Amino acid sequence: MMIFHYSFMFPALAVCLILAGIHTYFGYHIVERGVIFVDLSLSQIAALGASVAILMGWGENAPFLNFCVSLAFTLGGAVLFAFLRKSQNKAPMEALIGISYAGAIAISLLVLEKSATGTEHIKEMLVGTILTVSWHDVLQLGAIVLAVGIIHWLARKKLFMISENPETASQQRVRLWLWDIVFYATFGIVVTSSVKVAGVLLIFSLLIIPAVTAMLSISGTARRVVFGWVFGLVGCVLGLEASLRGDFAAGPSIIATLLALLLLCAGAVPFVRMIRGGGKSKQV
Repeated sequence: MMIFHYSFMFPALAVCLILAGIHTYFGYHIVERGVIFVDLSLSQIAALGASVAILMGWGENAPFLNFCVSLAFTLGGAVLFAFLRKSQNKAPMEALIGISYAGAIAISLLVLEKSATGTEHIKEMLVGTILTVSWHDVLQLGAIVLAVGIIHWLARKKLFMISENPETASQQRVRLWLWDIVFYATFGIVVTSSVKVAGVLLIFSLLIIPAVTAMLSISGTARRVVFGWVFGLVGCVLGLEASLRGDFAAGPSIIATLLALLLLCAGAVPFVRMIRGGGKSKQV
């Protein structure tokens, strides 16, 4: 494969490994909670924060300040989504999340119009710069993901209960709002750290496509998470390969590859079930 012949591709592959793993895990929670577009919305809120930082003069020359502003916006969105659960009986949460996304992208475009390099920032906001990442970026992202992973491992019982059986969690007097803040805040930290590298569209795709494919293809929480991680990694590798061979942008190439693999799995699963069931469709 061509990607193994170019040294600049190895940091990109390492980033894909990290992003596929953490976003597949979060994707499982998001799909179970039924808030599919929360990642897209949080990613756009993070991009809005970065856009505001750029307007303030904290762009490439002040990456830490840019990250802090973006993170502050994202954490604000995370707290908002945690408390939106209480409003679901009045308005669907997906609708409220959609409104947040539309508002964030509209304000981002308005802000970037005032920037001298606004057009370029809009492109980076959507598709990222995954082919230009350095090993420093990889180590930084890996450290953040490791810290978030430790938090989620320690709180896994409550977080999985709230995602899979919120009624049971409520009956056991689990403070849903508090654990929702933990979930969305840590999710927001991961999104803020990865959106500049991978872009809003790729982050959303890595969150949803592997998780949905895993749910269509296999049963069991742990097996689905592992399947989704492998699926996402394979999609990233093949997408980067297609990007090199066809001279396409890396982000869209990976997204198109993930979609192709989703269709392939969706078409293959019924046949696999028929074979395992002796000609009768069964659950895997």
